[in-house]
Amino acid sequence: MTAHKLPTLDAGRHTLPASLLHDLRTPLNQIIGYSALLMEQAQEQGQHSLVPDLEKTQVAGQELLALINNHFQSISEPATPVPDPLEPEPTTEEISDTSVAGETTSSTAQGFVLVVDDIEANRDVLSRRLKRQGYMVATAENGRLALERLRADAFDLVLLDIMMPEMDGYEVLQRLKADPVLRHIPVIVISALSEMDSVVRCIELGAEDYLPKPFNPTLLKARTGACLEKKRARDREAHLFAQLQENHRRVQDLNAEMARWREAHEADLAVARTTQQALMAAALPTPEGWQVEAVHAPLIQVGGDVYGWRQLDREVWVFWLADATGHGVAAALLTTLVAWLFDHASASCSSAHGILARVNEEFYKVIRGHSFMTACCAVIDRDGHLSFAGAGHPPLLIRRSDGVIEELPSLNTMMGLHPEMKVGVTVATLAAGDVALLYSDGLHSLKAKDSERLTHLAVADALASMNASANLLPRVLAQLVQGSDAQPFDDDLSAIALRRE
Repeated sequence: MTAHKLPTLDAGRHTLPASLLHDLRTPLNQIIGYSALLMEQAQEQGQHSLVPDLEKTQVAGQELLALINNHFQSISEPATPVPDPLEPEPTTEEISDTSVAGETTSSTAQGFVLVVDDIEANRDVLSRRLKRQGYMVATAENGRLALERLRADAFDLVLLDIMMPEMDGYEVLQRLKADPVLRHIPVIVISALSEMDSVVRCIELGAEDYLPKPFNPTLLKARTGACLEKKRARDREAHLFAQLQENHRRVQDLNAEMARWREAHEADLAVARTTQQALMAAALPTPEGWQVEAVHAPLIQVGGDVYGWRQLDREVWVFWLADATGHGVAAALLTTLVAWLFDHASASCSSAHGILARVNEEFYKVIRGHSFMTACCAVIDRDGHLSFAGAGHPPLLIRRSDGVIEELPSLNTMMGLHPEMKVGVTVATLAAGDVALLYSDGLHSLKAKDSERLTHLAVADALASMNASANLLPRVLAQLVQGSDAQPFDDDLSAIALRRE
């Protein structure tokens, strides 16, 4: 029989078809893998007498595989020496320590793994090894079934063989990475070392890593664990990004809702402002023997301050001012009510204390003690007589023509606290050049330069420093601001100045 010399690409290695090399390695991989599993099981079950023979079987398989790898190559491989594909195997004791069945230590990255290989024995060896390392495992015998399983279940990792019929590993990778739902699943290629060019191609197609056949249990554990840890990190980032997007969407929704609310609120404020301005007539009254100034500056569009006046008879006028708690539409509604009550009470009463008592009585009937406000009113006549009644309100200030300041205090509690109010009244007579000032506490809602909040005494000082000429109120306001910390007023402010001619 004539011996045929095998063709070679270099002096040391012969060439064989890649499929034949694959078929030669496959059963050897199974022998090595099963012998390793059986050694571990024998140790676990106390059958130590079987271990030496199983070790010999594994070593023989490794030696035969090394001979094949060192003396044969496929035509497509580069003509370079092939290193030993087997990393040093752990001793029998080391296998027992690192591959205990049901292992669930904190260093093991648990997950659901899909093993894809057309050879049943390869799937079985790899699946059993992964299960021993603590993973859930499913298998697929070809690429088409693998994609079906991936779309049906939530896998964390794919271990993929390259050479398979019907749909090889390349096409599986291409389809998986083109699918937006599946592309995040990492893939580790299971390959014989002589298929390195195929491994490189798979990495370029999106594979995360590769494992050589036969696989080393320790290397399998390290590669799968590292791969899953990276996936979990990406999943956490994706989850965080999704949360950020959801939070951003919610913020946008809230902003849109806030904009709609603000638009409606602005419309309500506009109506309230129109109503409130209509209550406070723009044209100042002209009582005989008196000159009148008034100022009204709400903190926002509408406020809690309101004032008004009414002629009681030919020579007598009543001026009033009220300050509700808060700002905005709610406060404006209260001031609208009080404005109507003062106008109504003035039609039937002619004294300051009578008007204020009637307003409190009617106000309490409506509010029932659920809200309160300060108020005051002053009745003046042609001869300079003035009577004043206040409910929790700042004192009325009188500036005499020589600059002396007098105070007429409020002698009653705030309106709305009790149904009846025994109103105390104070009186004064103003001579020519004297000024009476009714105001809300917003007039001194400033802080001094030493950060202490101003009081009505600051208003009194500012009033004392002014002469009683026209435009008195703007000058008083300017004086108060000059003596403050330059911050704006932080409350509604209203004032009425009555100057005796």
